[in-house]
Amino acid sequence: MKKIFNLLAIASVVGSMTACTEILDQSPTNQLSSGTMWTTENSVDQGVIGVYYSLRNPFPGNGVVGESLSIGYYGFDAYGMGGQGEYGMQNLFTASVNPSNNVFLSIWQWCYNGVHRANAAIAGIPGAPIDEEKKARLVAECKILRAYFYDRLNILFGNSGVANDGNGIGVPLYTEPVDPDQCNKVQSSEAEVWAQVIQDLTDAINEPALPDNQIGGEGRVSKGTAYALRGRAYLITKQYDKAVADFEQVDDCGYSLFQGGYKELFKQENERCEEMVMSLQYIEDPTGYGSRLQKYCAAFTQGSQDSRGCWTDLQVTPALVNLYEEINPDGTVKDFAWEDYLGDAWTYVTNKEASEGHTRYRKVFFLRDKYVNGMEVHSTVTTAIDAILADLPADIQAYYLPEGNEARLKAAYANRDPRLEYNVVTPYADYLGVNSNSTAEGWYTYRWPVSGKYYFDQTSAEPNANPNLPDDYYTSGCCNAQAEFKYIHRKYVGEGLEYLRRQDNPIDEPIIRYADVLLMEAEAEVEQNHLTEAMALVKQVRDRVGIPTPAEKFTDQETARNYVRDERRREFVNEGINFFDEMRWRTLKETKFSQVCAQHAWGGSESTGGTTYNWIGDQWYTWPVPKSEIELNPAMTPTPGWEY
Repeated sequence: MKKIFNLLAIASVVGSMTACTEILDQSPTNQLSSGTMWTTENSVDQGVIGVYYSLRNPFPGNGVVGESLSIGYYGFDAYGMGGQGEYGMQNLFTASVNPSNNVFLSIWQWCYNGVHRANAAIAGIPGAPIDEEKKARLVAECKILRAYFYDRLNILFGNSGVANDGNGIGVPLYTEPVDPDQCNKVQSSEAEVWAQVIQDLTDAINEPALPDNQIGGEGRVSKGTAYALRGRAYLITKQYDKAVADFEQVDDCGYSLFQGGYKELFKQENERCEEMVMSLQYIEDPTGYGSRLQKYCAAFTQGSQDSRGCWTDLQVTPALVNLYEEINPDGTVKDFAWEDYLGDAWTYVTNKEASEGHTRYRKVFFLRDKYVNGMEVHSTVTTAIDAILADLPADIQAYYLPEGNEARLKAAYANRDPRLEYNVVTPYADYLGVNSNSTAEGWYTYRWPVSGKYYFDQTSAEPNANPNLPDDYYTSGCCNAQAEFKYIHRKYVGEGLEYLRRQDNPIDEPIIRYADVLLMEAEAEVEQNHLTEAMALVKQVRDRVGIPTPAEKFTDQETARNYVRDERRREFVNEGINFFDEMRWRTLKETKFSQVCAQHAWGGSESTGGTTYNWIGDQWYTWPVPKSEIELNPAMTPTPGWEY
């Protein structure tokens, strides 16, 4: 898809589409019209590129990030249990959510945009004057893409809610090009939609012209992609033996785990490696074909060569960080528990919070040190710490260590699953950022509270304001909002001057990785009570990062099921996967909504800009057909449980 996006950067190929519009605008002279599409090999190539282009910008960022635009798959993490947004979350998690919400319409239109473009290509390519083998390959690719969009639609809008019995309302099923006034179908059932997904993917798998893989290629889908998607469809429809068989075929197609390191997997030089079964590839281009992840997920001082001042609009939840296990001295693992590091003090503080119904007091353990080697860091730091302590009861204040608070806290993150360090900037960890002009890189330490958003080259930065500090005492890094102390994303974020731009940078987004395939296969094995086989699959993923797989987690089906789900939560941070997992598992009520709202690292609620999460009922698991779509097509059935 690098090649695809380079072509798109040179020439505008397709126009915008809503849920049921023609594949190409007919009026602009610099765009291909539907009348001339599929008549030459060049126009066919560009038309198929238009179908791939539909994969871009799936997430409506308004109300989750600080701009009104659509962003990448990473945005979906804000809806899952492992992520959170900075702003109002578009009221999606409040009691006022209704079928008129723009989130429902935006994602509905994104999916049907892809469906209708794929339909036009599937219908138009066979009559084009090009090589028959190429025709067959392109049609197979477009069927895979159509199946992908119906997969997303059915999980969100067509499922059967907590019943999870496959008898959901489904979505309208279009498999041929239609004009806008012909978009009048009723919903096909959930089962019928999955049957179409499986049929499309079966057609692609049976096509000899479709290559087994696209490792090192230009970002197209492959036979391995089709097996992965069909395996997921079988998993969701509880055909577990078929799911396992398909997931095993992905390996036979040549895909495997990247063994060059988990951190390195998400670097640009490895983005076309053997693990990337399906990905959205970006180019570092200022015209809009790059990723904005750096801008919205990074710490304030993690910029690029063109700009510093990243926004930290998307963060990681404390609940997810706590899932990363601890590695014991003997090499075994155990569940993480704060009591193991803070002892009776943690127990006392959290019990007192529980009795009062909040989590405000535990911030005492997360405050920075006032002193280094017995010397005050700076009077402004002391003033900021004292102001926070003054708001805490005296018995809670007593747990603060003026020198040693940071070390005590850092110890809790030191011997954990290595993926925690690779995925998250934890309290008092170091990261490589840029100076105030984005011309040099240097180290920062993520501390709280900070008295200002200083760069390491500015006089007010602690090492410059106090030259007596040790050489390894770095300038304090922070979120964009300096009063916040949240877990910050590290995965995909550029280090120092790694990228040319803070936005439109080149880091790819995987849509399906081979690790995803292995862990879905483990799910299918668990559901068949094949626990030994499930453990072996999970072990492959964990062995890569050098963390043991505890056998006691696979002694019974329920324990194994929960452990595999937690493993998926740990592995796929910031990849847009967890939200769809939680929806198909029907677990958001217990995970996302139990968090109440956006939280600081210690669990305390966000004081400004956040939204309190309110579970409105089990209808939330089946998103409503957008109200405007019902008005355009009254033949559709309004989604049960929602008031239109």
